[in-house]
Amino acid sequence: MNDCTNGKLEETLAFAKERKDDSLQKCIDRLKQVEKNYKENGQDIDTQIFIDFAPYSFYFCRVNYKNGRDYKPEYISNGGIIFHGKHDNGGDGSAPTFSVSLTPCNGWQIHT
Repeated sequence: MNDCTNGKLEETLAFAKERKDDSLQKCIDRLKQVEKNYKENGQDIDTQIFIDFAPYSFYFCRVNYKNGRDYKPEYISNGGIIFHGKHDNGGDGSAPTFSVSLTPCNGWQIHT
């Protein structure tokens, strides 16, 4: 997994820990497990995490280096690790996240 957030992910993990909320860590662990599964099947996969426009949220993409690291990678999936709560009515699709959660949520969820 490649953290491209310039420290923002670590700051947000600390924020989550202060809130006694392990949902962000569970999302990170889930992304790492999927990457590990790909690698165990012989694929050279890397998950890259970036800062998202929504507060305390992140964007991720998964790339496949099927032709080697010296060639342009193939993007195979992307999504977000979105922070829901009072600020977006638990994920009703409104600002600032513009993400929908089928059941109201407080904490982080993976959206693809």
